[in-house]
Amino acid sequence: MTLLFLLPGDPSRPGLPAPESDREARAARAAGAQVAVTDDEALRAGDAARAVADVPAGPGPVWYRGRPLTGASYTALAAALADRDRTLLTGPEQYLAAPEGPADGTPSAAAAVRVWWVDGVPVLTTAHPDATADATPLPAALPAEVTTPVSHLGRRFVTTDLAPDTAGAWRTLAVGDGQTTGLGPATDGETARLFEALTAAGSGFPLALPAGRLTLRALPPTECARLADGGTAGLRWVDGAPPEGTVEGAGIMVQLAAAGLYRPGWGTYAITRTGDGVALGGIGFHGPPDETGTAELGYDLSPSARGAGWATDAVRLLASWAWSRPEVRTLRAATEPANLPSQRVLERSGFVRTGEEAEMHVFEYGGNGNGAAAGTAEAVGAGGRADDGRAQARPLSAGNRPPS
Repeated sequence: MTLLFLLPGDPSRPGLPAPESDREARAARAAGAQVAVTDDEALRAGDAARAVADVPAGPGPVWYRGRPLTGASYTALAAALADRDRTLLTGPEQYLAAPEGPADGTPSAAAAVRVWWVDGVPVLTTAHPDATADATPLPAALPAEVTTPVSHLGRRFVTTDLAPDTAGAWRTLAVGDGQTTGLGPATDGETARLFEALTAAGSGFPLALPAGRLTLRALPPTECARLADGGTAGLRWVDGAPPEGTVEGAGIMVQLAAAGLYRPGWGTYAITRTGDGVALGGIGFHGPPDETGTAELGYDLSPSARGAGWATDAVRLLASWAWSRPEVRTLRAATEPANLPSQRVLERSGFVRTGEEAEMHVFEYGGNGNGAAAGTAEAVGAGGRADDGRAQARPLSAGNRPPS
């Protein structure tokens, strides 16, 4: 089932998106999704069936990205799509129940920042379309006071408009429907980031995997590119910057995407603390499962995050998710023979050593995470790499590299 984005059609170019939606159409296709258009004149006239007559039959999910609709029109749109075996990812009930407008009575025109949220995860932060030239710069990372309320809304795709108060703290002025909110001043790269996130979430892959004190946050290719270029991908890192292995792994994800080998869910994740969102390292796969159903996992922690069980928690969580996927038959990891801390992490996470390959110890997942309780201390510094003592599986940048 291929995800489809439904965009406004251009009356002068039948079957093609309206000019203001061209950029979104390109981003959707680049992310691996289909694009179809509505006949907005028919939609406004109450003929939803004619409005979606050119939408390819499903089955498959649909993100609507178009002009605001009345509740009755949106309900009719959902029914017409259902007749074509297509399902809106924001259903009529959720659309009708959406709390719109100012969150605290302050006009949203005072907003400086607009944040785009998909499944409770902030995937894009841009300047507000009405922000003045001297508006407060975009926050490097969103504080918990504006992220926690959104994560509890239970809505798949929303926007929030933010402004700093007199003390400099960010507050939410308005909540909007992400389906009908314009991207405004977003760049092509920012548009790509949003549509990568929407494509992954709409295709059934998680943008965040929470488990108690830890949350794994997916980093799609455009976010990986920001890391590979020396940025932070909008995250606060415990040591000020991502660790070396995470940056290397992000670079490999960029190469995979350029070669057409990236698949949502099978890339890099940031290891973050659930309580404050601080990033501690990276974990991920060296690519999607191959034709035999084999996937390989690697991970990397910032130095100050080692020794507190974070790697074990992260490996258990991601291994459990991967093992639940029908396309996975074998999940493996490889470590250097001297990297005893990493081997203990794998053993505590349900991996069993199965052999040697290219002078590396190879481990395979047994479908369980029995071992030390989450949060117990891990040994670091003993064994491991002679140069830095990192407790990690093969560096995130290692593995199946795309063709050069």
